[in-house]
Amino acid sequence: MFEAVEAALNQRAKEKGIEKRNDKYQNRYSFSGKIICSECGSTFKRRIHSSGTRKYVAWCCSKHLKQITECSMQFIRDEDIKTAFVTMINKLIFGRKLILQPLLDALRGMSNSDNLSRIQELEKQIEKNAEQRELLVKLMAKGYLEPALFNRENNELKMEADNYMGQKEALIHALNGELSKVQEVSNLIKFTNKAEMINTFNEQIFNDHIEKIIVYSRVEIGFVLKCGITLRERM
Repeated sequence: MFEAVEAALNQRAKEKGIEKRNDKYQNRYSFSGKIICSECGSTFKRRIHSSGTRKYVAWCCSKHLKQITECSMQFIRDEDIKTAFVTMINKLIFGRKLILQPLLDALRGMSNSDNLSRIQELEKQIEKNAEQRELLVKLMAKGYLEPALFNRENNELKMEADNYMGQKEALIHALNGELSKVQEVSNLIKFTNKAEMINTFNEQIFNDHIEKIIVYSRVEIGFVLKCGITLRERM
């Protein structure tokens, strides 16, 4: 049955003009480009392995495949990843109140206090800086300042303004990141509140909530949720 499915997929790819090693072909699989080696940082590639007469899908570190001396990470089975994912999702469904709700509360606290206050303070400083620069221009126009003094003071104010703007942009970026995490955890809570335990791998659930997979060893991987939290599972 497995060989028949492989043959059908290969024939379909040929009809569509997709080569087997083409990125478009590779990205059909849920895990393509999402499995990362913790040892070297390379992505894993999908391969077909054999055990006697039985064939199975495995994922292998691309650097290990090219040069085994540069990375010692061994392959992991596709079915083991899917089983670990099912276990992880069921843990979240069962323990959502103990795991996800405290996480959501913590993220909301981080996003609502310090960063917002600091952004407001920076905006006041940016406004004050603009007023000082405007005053300098008026004094210069009326001949109250020497050009050299004006240039020095104006350059200092510009540098100060750039510094304030840089800090503000960084804080806004951080705040948006925290808000994004809050939204992702909220989505996960909504899903787990109405979901029942799953028995098999669900591609839609995986794509909705998982950013990537970190491989630590043949027996342990980590699922990185889209909120940035990594949940480890043994296989």
